[in-house]
Amino acid sequence: MSAIRDLSFADRSLAVIRAHLRTGMRRLAAWWLAELRDLLPEAIVTRLCDRGAPTILLHVASDGVRLHIGPVRGRAAHHGHIAWSDYSPAALDRRLLAIGLKRDDGTLGLVLPPTAFFHRTFDVPTRARERIHAVASQELEHRTPFRTDDVHLGMNIDPHQRNSQTLTIHQTIVRRDLVEAAVRRLDLPLAQFSFVASAANESGSPASSVPLRPKSDHAASATVRLVRALAAAAFVIAVGDGVLFWRQQESAIAATEAQAAIERERALAVRGLEDEIARVRSSLRALEERRRLPSTADLWRETSRVLPDNSWVTDWRVRGGMVSTAGFSATATELVGTFERSPLFAEASLDAPITLDALNGRERFSLVVRTRADSRFAQR
Repeated sequence: MSAIRDLSFADRSLAVIRAHLRTGMRRLAAWWLAELRDLLPEAIVTRLCDRGAPTILLHVASDGVRLHIGPVRGRAAHHGHIAWSDYSPAALDRRLLAIGLKRDDGTLGLVLPPTAFFHRTFDVPTRARERIHAVASQELEHRTPFRTDDVHLGMNIDPHQRNSQTLTIHQTIVRRDLVEAAVRRLDLPLAQFSFVASAANESGSPASSVPLRPKSDHAASATVRLVRALAAAAFVIAVGDGVLFWRQQESAIAATEAQAAIERERALAVRGLEDEIARVRSSLRALEERRRLPSTADLWRETSRVLPDNSWVTDWRVRGGMVSTAGFSATATELVGTFERSPLFAEASLDAPITLDALNGRERFSLVVRTRADSRFAQR
């Protein structure tokens, strides 16, 4: 019933519908581009996404800063070294200016020793591709001693999958404090670095590097814009499917609401019948209890039967299952035993001292007895 209640009270305003459509389009675009990257060879993907900017790697070594600049459209790679005694951000800028570059002209990367990195591999279901980053963070928290807030994560999907039901994820982990310590030694802002790479592989390739700004925006090339245009065409088709799906959902919701109203009425009718049955049962139990108890006439008749001929009653009352009797008797002390032998009375006792009446020469008594629940004697 919770699903029916959620459908019945769901917010179907225009703003919510637009938000759902935008979210769906973004997910569809991410899926479409990811599938396109998986289908195209890696060299083509690298060529399409290349902005022509150089990669500037700074390796913090014991003897100084090692500089590696990747090739840029016909320009050969450059290697350099700056001793710690000569190093400063200004000295780094002069070395870059000597080869015609500035720090802002390329993608700045930090190189750390291989021991600073932790590599792991795990599998996730293919249907979890849209939530791959969330799943990777959960895997990190549950399977390793690291916390997401304490590390930088790099991740790539193995292009050679063993089956179509799972995705093999290669994850690279580096501690934030190690990165921050190296950046402080370089005396540069952490925001200028785009990724951190291992000294064993200083090419800065996505498979071996860990991004420091995974959400930063990058200018797209003309080819990428063409790919996005193709994705937009796919969005138009998706919108048509979404409209059709929405109409089907509206019909399903209306049918569900009607069925829910019918079921609610049936439930109320059943609840009313259950309440009526409970009331009848309670009345029957009360009637049965009353039938088991002797009536006032039975109690008065039994009192007259057990009372000796030399005794008479001046006061007789029934209240709450107790019978109070007061009067005169020649043998008042024997009345307790006489009432105890009755099938309708029990626990007889005198509730006042026996006194001698001077006028009639008999004993005044006041006696209390409890009625028995079993009334078979009264029914005979």
